[in-house]
Amino acid sequence: MSASTSTQLAVHVRAVTKTFGTGEAAVPALKGVDFDARQGELLMIVGPSGCGKTTLLSVIAGTLNFDGGEIDVFGSPLHAMKPRHITEFRKRHVGFIFQQFNLIPTLSCIENVSVPLLINGVSRRVAEQKAAAMLDQMGLPGRGHERPTNLSGGQQQRVAIARALVHEPRLVICDEPTSALDKDTGGHIMDLLCAVARHPERSVIVVTHDNRIFKYADRLTEMEDGRVQRVHGQGGNHDLIE
Repeated sequence: MSASTSTQLAVHVRAVTKTFGTGEAAVPALKGVDFDARQGELLMIVGPSGCGKTTLLSVIAGTLNFDGGEIDVFGSPLHAMKPRHITEFRKRHVGFIFQQFNLIPTLSCIENVSVPLLINGVSRRVAEQKAAAMLDQMGLPGRGHERPTNLSGGQQQRVAIARALVHEPRLVICDEPTSALDKDTGGHIMDLLCAVARHPERSVIVVTHDNRIFKYADRLTEMEDGRVQRVHGQGGNHDLIE
């Protein structure tokens, strides 16, 4: 668990709805969700498949439109922003970590990590210097010019974390970051994410089915049937994370 958790909100969600499809084929995924994430914390969203947790993660990250309600991320009201402004916000302030790493196999590790910086207009030379430094921080010195396919699963996830952090995002979004890893490797990855979450002006949100990592959460939000049902941890019940 992170050393300390701020009470200042990083993400503030109120009455958010999202439905996929129309008419008789309509499937409500989010049914008036209320949700908060704090600065300086690692928060997990858990629940059964189809409960809406990945949809919630996607609307918070600005990668999916929502139908109603309000979402505020570090003072930016996504519900009131035009799509191009949401895209700009996302590329500058959000980092993504995925279960299957989503690294580009034809690029070196340095080139993979450089991508968010290049998207933000940083020169290739500076981007690759920063990428190499970030790989060193992730415990991969000297591996930057290798292709991801030459690395183990845990090493590939470290590359993916470096890519998510290289542009210094305030919000880090993690979708099942340990499910493809063994217990020990997953534990090492969670130690890294806990360290990332200790930054007082950053928030790390993890969607997971992996109950092996619940203990790393500062708080744990439990979803069911498109709604937040319970919050465990600071200010709530600790049963699931102790």
